Amino acid sequence: MGLSSHSPGLPREVSSSPFVEPSERLVAVAGDWHSSRSAARRAMRLVRQYSPEIRTILHLGDFNLGSETPWVAYRQTLRDAMRESDVKRILVTPGNHDNWGRLAPYFAAHPNTPYFVPHLETISFLPRGYRFEIAGRTFLSFGGAASPDQEKRTRGKDWWPEEEPTEGEADLAAHEGAVDVMLAHEAVDNGTKKVDRLFEVPNLRLFTPHGLRASQRSRAIVTDVWTRTSPRVLCHGHMHVKDERRLPDGRRVFSMAAEEMSGNVGVLDLADLSWTWLA
Repeated sequence: MGLSSHSPGLPREVSSSPFVEPSERLVAVAGDWHSSRSAARRAMRLVRQYSPEIRTILHLGDFNLGSETPWVAYRQTLRDAMRESDVKRILVTPGNHDNWGRLAPYFAAHPNTPYFVPHLETISFLPRGYRFEIAGRTFLSFGGAASPDQEKRTRGKDWWPEEEPTEGEADLAAHEGAVDVMLAHEAVDNGTKKVDRLFEVPNLRLFTPHGLRASQRSRAIVTDVWTRTSPRVLCHGHMHVKDERRLPDGRRVFSMAAEEMSGNVGVLDLADLSWTWLA
């Protein structure tokens, strides 16, 4: 089955775009790249080495759509690396450092419709609450996160109010019930131990009091979606640490590291939802 879109109260429809090949069983998951060409090349090289059958990368945000890093050069690197690794598509759950000044108006005008990167439409950004299927597994993408250093940033340039999810969006995302896999940029409360410690003893040289309050609010919203949809697997980025945890009820949480750090890439086997770290 291909990638499908679903709005609450509407029948499920399969996208007319040839997103996903029916035979796909393995998908790669990647954490923040921050426009790093070397990180993108490394991730796709690892994916190719692990299995030449992988065609889809599920990216967890801070892809850096529209960043100040030369976008044309980054886009060309992505195009070349995808061709070399035979990756056919990258589906991005947007992060706080993706350009919400571009994404938010598009999602408002085209509800529940992915944003395809101009001149590179094999890469798309998924709206909050977007549901889709690969190999019979249901996925929920719930992007965005609060920048914990937002007071040091410039509104409309490298910080956007729209980056932070809302309670209304959470209600819509959870409305259709349980999924197999949830993809998020923001972390969740009581997820993995390393991430929890980062918030228990925050680095005040990097984060600000206002930003930390926004982060707490954002995590609570994403945690609510996670709780209400009960995914067997949750993958998130944002905190730049590799960690994992299996909860007593069997649910698993994977926190992805950033760029070329160990733990930036993993593979999810859709047959049994088993996980393999690639580095």
